[in-house]
Amino acid sequence: MAEVCAARGCDFALELGDNFYLSGVTSTADSQWQTKFEQPYAALKIPVFATLGNHDNSQGPGEGSANSRGNVQVAYHSAAENVSKKWNMPARYYRFTAPLSSQGNDFVINIPAGYPALPPVAGEPLVEFFSLDSSPLTSIVADPDPRWSHLTYGPTQLQWFQQGLMNSRARWKIAFAHHPYISNGLHGNAGNYDGVDPNLPGTSNGRPWKEFLEDSACAMGLDFFMAGHDHHIEWLTPTASCNDKTQFIISGTAEQPRGFGDANRNPVYYQKANVLAFFWFEFREEEMTGAAYIVDSNTLKLETHPDGSPRADFERTFARQP
Repeated sequence: MAEVCAARGCDFALELGDNFYLSGVTSTADSQWQTKFEQPYAALKIPVFATLGNHDNSQGPGEGSANSRGNVQVAYHSAAENVSKKWNMPARYYRFTAPLSSQGNDFVINIPAGYPALPPVAGEPLVEFFSLDSSPLTSIVADPDPRWSHLTYGPTQLQWFQQGLMNSRARWKIAFAHHPYISNGLHGNAGNYDGVDPNLPGTSNGRPWKEFLEDSACAMGLDFFMAGHDHHIEWLTPTASCNDKTQFIISGTAEQPRGFGDANRNPVYYQKANVLAFFWFEFREEEMTGAAYIVDSNTLKLETHPDGSPRADFERTFARQP
């Protein structure tokens, strides 16, 4: 990632959940902060904005029944142990605008050491990002703490997100969360996750999350929705069930790459399974460019051009839709 940033420029990174396998972190001094975040990202001298995944909210291997554990990652945002000031998660769901300034919409952005603070952005922001908390709406095992019931937590977050989209003055509006709306991976589409009957009550099929997104992102014309959860990389085309405008990104193959569940489940611009990979994006006033980079799983090196510069496995420029 640092090599691509050196070649093409990067202002910040997004981390799309399941930040700490298998069961999150237990304190702001947990050793995993060093071994699974600070050390691996040492060469990346930019802020990282993170969202929570099911493994971050679990006592076991990803069942999602311990949401209070995710609060530790929120606490690290302002903890003394966050020496690098690289980690940004001021709340379980939050928003910020880009280009970055020293003051975000809802919080002070952590500017890592050696990375210059940027002046406040005048006028309309180019992009507004909404980090969403999908775990309480998708848990495999219900959290016994009533604070995390999807029947109350979901509507409260939904109202916040709808209001934010309604009030946003940004040219581009992007949301990111751990669980996808649509995916060709093993977990599949929201509402039918892992083949669970969509008519069953509860959250294991992801139906509450599907309805959440359709009442917000889809109903209000979100430009991009970015997610992880499935361990591969996809850029999916807009779908009629979500306004035929919103584009969907899956980027969950930084660890334990997997195959597809059904590679033909949803139409895509690009997809690849069983590889280590990540996306790079650049947003401009009227268009954006996205590129997928593959990392060799044996050498951990990027594919390169003859001149040694990083070579994208896929790249696409897309005009902003009104």
